[in-house]
Amino acid sequence: MKNLTLYCAGFFLLSVIISCSKNKDQKTNCSLVPAVLILPGFNFQMVDKTSGGDLFFSSKPAYSLNDIKVVFKTGMNKIDSIAPPQRTGTGAGQHFVYVIPFNKTADTCYIKIKNLKTDTVISTIAKVKTECSTNDVVIKVQVNKNTPVAYSNTDVVVIRK
Repeated sequence: MKNLTLYCAGFFLLSVIISCSKNKDQKTNCSLVPAVLILPGFNFQMVDKTSGGDLFFSSKPAYSLNDIKVVFKTGMNKIDSIAPPQRTGTGAGQHFVYVIPFNKTADTCYIKIKNLKTDTVISTIAKVKTECSTNDVVIKVQVNKNTPVAYSNTDVVVIRK
């Protein structure tokens, strides 16, 4: 009887160890994810409304990078601007990126190009939870009171001038 009890206890212990090791393999290791603040933002491209040509990154651009700026309100409700905005991409695939500098549920910025009409861009921001983190991301973008469009971080909003 003593051997049966030891056998049962040993079997139970072995079962627990195997079960825990299987569960351990199924868990996501979040400790490898760096703790970085990722600010939401959107990609945009300025194109000619007639030809569809890029106004800044074509082979013969109509405007220089010094001709564009993004105006926004700071967390203290003061006007600030970025001129030129950050850009990304390579060659003809380049576009601008506006990183929203403050944690909000919506953001309005104004894109001004030299002597052209100013564009108003409203971004809707939401929290997206993953197994290891929660990030703010842009989910909708509205340009000049047009219907808002669904947005993901790989999209490029095309603004026609």
